[in-house]
Amino acid sequence: MLETLQSLSAEVLTERDLQSRKMQKQWGKTLPDRIASGRALGHLRIAALDPAKNLIHFVPPREDFAIFQSEQSLRLSLDDPEGTFLAVSFVGLTAQGLTVFCSQIAGLPPEATTGWALDEDLIDLSNFYLRAIEALGQEAHGRENVFPVLFGERDNIIDGQVFDETMDLLEDEAFLNESQSDAVAVALASSPFHLIQGPPGTGKTHALARLVEELVKRGERVLITGFTHRAIHNALRKIHDRLGDQCPVVKISKPISYDPLPVPVHPDLAGSGLDLHPGPYVIGATPFALYSNRLDSAHFDSAVFDETSQLTVPATLMAMMKSDQWFFFGDHKQLPPVSLTHADDPARASVFARLVRQCQPSTLRTTYRLNEPLTRWPSQNFYSGGLVSAYPSHRLALKSPGRLHPDLLSPDPSLLRLEVTAPGSRSRNENEAEHVVQIILDLLDSGLPPGEIGVVAPYRAQSSLIRQLLRGDRFSARFPEAWKQITVDTVERFQGQEREVILFSFTTSHTTFLAKIAPFLFQAARLNVAVTRARTKVILLHSPEILAFAKDLAKSSEEAALFLSLLKAATHLPCS
Repeated sequence: MLETLQSLSAEVLTERDLQSRKMQKQWGKTLPDRIASGRALGHLRIAALDPAKNLIHFVPPREDFAIFQSEQSLRLSLDDPEGTFLAVSFVGLTAQGLTVFCSQIAGLPPEATTGWALDEDLIDLSNFYLRAIEALGQEAHGRENVFPVLFGERDNIIDGQVFDETMDLLEDEAFLNESQSDAVAVALASSPFHLIQGPPGTGKTHALARLVEELVKRGERVLITGFTHRAIHNALRKIHDRLGDQCPVVKISKPISYDPLPVPVHPDLAGSGLDLHPGPYVIGATPFALYSNRLDSAHFDSAVFDETSQLTVPATLMAMMKSDQWFFFGDHKQLPPVSLTHADDPARASVFARLVRQCQPSTLRTTYRLNEPLTRWPSQNFYSGGLVSAYPSHRLALKSPGRLHPDLLSPDPSLLRLEVTAPGSRSRNENEAEHVVQIILDLLDSGLPPGEIGVVAPYRAQSSLIRQLLRGDRFSARFPEAWKQITVDTVERFQGQEREVILFSFTTSHTTFLAKIAPFLFQAARLNVAVTRARTKVILLHSPEILAFAKDLAKSSEEAALFLSLLKAATHLPCS
């Protein structure tokens, strides 16, 4: 055990050091280089301050400000991210301007209104992880219960009688489908843990809320935790809708004004009034809150983890040490956590991928997102043919044909591809970007709401280029406000979202660059996430060079072969 704990601590410190060196290198670049890399904004002018809400509003810059996402930690400085800066959290475009949350707003130099820069920040969480690892070795609960589960020494045990009783209870319930009912029943019959695999669009949050309802009926104190505040909020909303006034449901965190909840938000356990409450109750919080003064004294009967495929072992450990039973919702076939330590094998960083080796997960089988044609490829390649569509006949119905090809916007095919020539492109491809914008114009002309269009790209540079084109004169002259509603982002940032139509720009056509980037570009989980964001249509844009490269590589690379299978499943439409 000691050797395992030492190895886990060393991994935490190695990851911290690698991330730190990466960010130090980034902060040391010039402002134009930081902006060009898609990791900074510069030349910002303050439009207004809101000290009551700790908000700073900037005049929206001409640069692409969608490089940042809500909740992202940033450094605000007068172009000095390595030296004097304020820690802020990105809110986004609001009615008052480009907005950030800043708890240190009183520290702003009163005379400085222009010349501000926003850079990505690095939040060092290693002390939280190390405290939890230390507790794992020192506390009986860690040694006897948590460690055996996390490191493969204990399987989950299923009580057949409890399973049968729960299935009888859920048998005629309209709220859940058959696989969801089975997952909830197995979870409630399992001890001390269970995994629920939720492929894209299969309603895992529905199942999660129903599971929590039964835990509450048992009188339990339930923790809801996950990779992001957004995931926790989504779960709490569904739980609140399901439970009503059955028991207290609260969030423990700092106030997050840009993502309001229908449940109370308290700074700590004492402030919630639940510190002496015997239960039942439901608390939503990040794993880090459990090793801070917000929830350090709390202990839960059950912890429910959402987006577990994106949680690392140290992050999960913090919540497991504060609870007695664990339910993990995730999908190891989607993207794992970002980890420099495990860059050669990203799935090793995911606690869900670790646990699935020792516990057969309950798998949700019906997708309420993908139509039947879009379900085929992920079902066959990731879910053993078991994923089925709840809406098999849904098709995209638009009133005019596409300009690039007459069948581009027709109801069929749902999955198609365009070969776009642009030799020598690396992480930025202007020709593909122009084609993407033309397709978006066709979609809007045909009546599709802009909020139902999503564009996915492997690289920030390509995403940024497409967003800039959407804000440009040619596009905005016809649809001046549409760019605000069309999401263009990397695959990582699109995970968890869905749209009616998804365009995927593969971008790269430079052969030497392809050889270096192939493990990233053809990563199976990346392909799965990218093409399962759509409900009725996916349009793949790629170069002839990437197709030829994949054919050469496919004999020695399963992921290149998988990429070819995706292109084969798509209908090829030549550009007119």
